Amino acid sequence: MLFRMQCLLLVLAACVALCAAKNPLATQDQKALDELSLALSKSPKLDDARKTARDQYVRTLRKYKVLFSSQTWQDLDTTMEELVFSAVQKAVNNNPADPKVYWVDTAQRTHDWFDLQVRGGRYSYDNPDCFYRTVPISSHYTYKLHGRQINGGVSDFSFSLISNPNSQNTVGAIYGKEMQINDNGTYTITINPSHSPGPNHLRSDFRAMQIFARHNVGDWSKETPDELRIELVEKPEHSKPFTNNTILRDAIENLKQSAFFYGFGALDFKTFTVPKNQLHAPEQSQILGTLTSQAQSFGHYDLQDDEALVATITKGKADYFVFPVYTVGMVTAAPRGHQVSLNDVQADQNNDGSYTFVISNKDSGVYNWLDTVGRNQGTIMVRWQGLPTDGSGKKDLHATARVVKLDKLRSTLPQETRFVSKDERQQLLQERAKQYDRLHFQ
Repeated sequence: MLFRMQCLLLVLAACVALCAAKNPLATQDQKALDELSLALSKSPKLDDARKTARDQYVRTLRKYKVLFSSQTWQDLDTTMEELVFSAVQKAVNNNPADPKVYWVDTAQRTHDWFDLQVRGGRYSYDNPDCFYRTVPISSHYTYKLHGRQINGGVSDFSFSLISNPNSQNTVGAIYGKEMQINDNGTYTITINPSHSPGPNHLRSDFRAMQIFARHNVGDWSKETPDELRIELVEKPEHSKPFTNNTILRDAIENLKQSAFFYGFGALDFKTFTVPKNQLHAPEQSQILGTLTSQAQSFGHYDLQDDEALVATITKGKADYFVFPVYTVGMVTAAPRGHQVSLNDVQADQNNDGSYTFVISNKDSGVYNWLDTVGRNQGTIMVRWQGLPTDGSGKKDLHATARVVKLDKLRSTLPQETRFVSKDERQQLLQERAKQYDRLHFQ
């Protein structure tokens, strides 16, 4: 009898472990929306809008005399492939009368994902730490967004109401540290036009069309994005028909707007107006896809093979920061197998509390190396999150950069800079890939 009881307990423990290990992103709604996005993204109806977007990116890069190498053209091809898919992903989950939670703006999933080969859908400075999910809403309805944190939650999370899926202008937002979370990690957010004194309420109005959820994972080995489930409190008797033609029409409009907001707004106005190999002073904004509690610093690099860009930043009062490097198309190159980003959990800190990063094509041996993955030109967007929304937190943030020859690197870095051997680097990259897979696959 005792033996049977022990066996039963072992089976139950195994079941609990299996349930706990399930990826909260791998839902049936996710599968259905991915399948539909893959099918519709092949439509030739998207071709003209794709060309418009590509032409805008090329105009911007030529305006700033970017060298068009074979790598540049390849990066632009990748950017356009993912931009088209992102436009369709935004459109397939755009019915407020039948809302779903949809994970978007992420790199391709090539294995262990419902037997699907899901294309990448990144655009305008993806964040390898961040799991972006969207939910369509209307101020005509009331919704409840049910969440559950896993093992204490993530480094930073927020829920924004946005007026446009492309510009992502913020209508309202609530932030993780302000929310009421139950002892078991569960919470419920209400969304409707009413005023509510509670911390877990988003007030919608005629402008709000989408919930944009961000879960930033600092420790890839432990943290997991929350489980999310949307409930439409009162099912409408009548709603507009939502067909594949509707989706394609919306996707085409998304692509047209992306050409302006990303190809001009982000790439030209925000990035290449900054002098090369420098970082703009951190700033906060409510437009162009930025979170209201977030500060950001843009820049672009242009380096020779024997050069590195040495960048130093402070964390200030932010709860979280991440420093990624991107292609000229504003997409991270190979975030799984290459160290193209480091956050405040992953990076090594200087004695004075600042962080110094070395950006280069060749491995400098510095622990805080950011790999350009064979590219001499690219873009940068540093993010700080968890800041006061009134902008007062940015005064403690600093970002500087300068070009240094690789053979002069050691003499210019802080004395306490941590270096790693080739074997240690290989181990770090293997661990990165393992942790990436834990988060991104079933």
